[in-house]
Amino acid sequence: MSEISERLGRALLETVERDDPEPFIEAVRELEPDPEELERFLEALKIQREKGRVSEETVRVVEEVVEKAGGRRERGELPETDPLAEYAGVDRVLGTIMTGKEADVLLAEKRGRKVALKVYRAFTGREEKREERAYRTEDGEVVRRVERGDAALREFSRLKRAYEAGVRVPEPYDARPGVIVMEYIPGEPLYRAPDLEDPEAVLDDLVRQVERLAVKAELVHGDLSAFNVLVSDDEVPYIIDLSEAKGVKEPGAMELLRRDVENLVDFFNRKYDVSRDVDEVVERVRERVYGDR
Repeated sequence: MSEISERLGRALLETVERDDPEPFIEAVRELEPDPEELERFLEALKIQREKGRVSEETVRVVEEVVEKAGGRRERGELPETDPLAEYAGVDRVLGTIMTGKEADVLLAEKRGRKVALKVYRAFTGREEKREERAYRTEDGEVVRRVERGDAALREFSRLKRAYEAGVRVPEPYDARPGVIVMEYIPGEPLYRAPDLEDPEAVLDDLVRQVERLAVKAELVHGDLSAFNVLVSDDEVPYIIDLSEAKGVKEPGAMELLRRDVENLVDFFNRKYDVSRDVDEVVERVRERVYGDR
């Protein structure tokens, strides 16, 4: 993603948070972005309006600015495919869903269906990373090996493994170095989702997903928190961002599992006064993974 796109994305987030068109308008005036790029950000703003996070008036004002900048195309005319869309194998990129430390998640369209793109910022398309992993067998032996490959391709592999094991994650469709194409799920990260109607049910559901990830997919998320759980519009939780996931039998995996569960329980305890026994969850997973009993 270009610097202009990143700055526009930050301005759009501020516009949504404040329900004020001025931050985005100021960025447009300063940066003078490509009209097609403005159209994609306008589409992203309209999605936020559909979710009730921004007012009709804010969208209308931004829309007028986009029109004046030449961003409004005549009815029926399609934008040319941009390099990212062509590389990712989608028809067009519509805008930014969220930004992260290492990657951005974008909304795109493919064959008339909305999809999500996770685009890692630092990829070159040819860079190959080395990552040493250690695995513990059932008899306690530690086996080490070096994994090679692009971060996006590794995460795609973990997502596919989790999805096929029945864990509720976005369905992974395709990947290439630096980019993952996956299911688009309308919703919000747990930390900023509206108050849940049944937080106990959501927490219990998440605990089941964490256990299934460990037992069926043999993975531990390793960075699970309210930031890496997506709650759909009908309050169904999805686990996202498996970039740090590790094998359940790797040394230290149970400690990571404990931290993941603690993060979730602490959040629900603080916000909803709902709690669960973390030790019980971890021991239940340990027994099913190693057959301690």
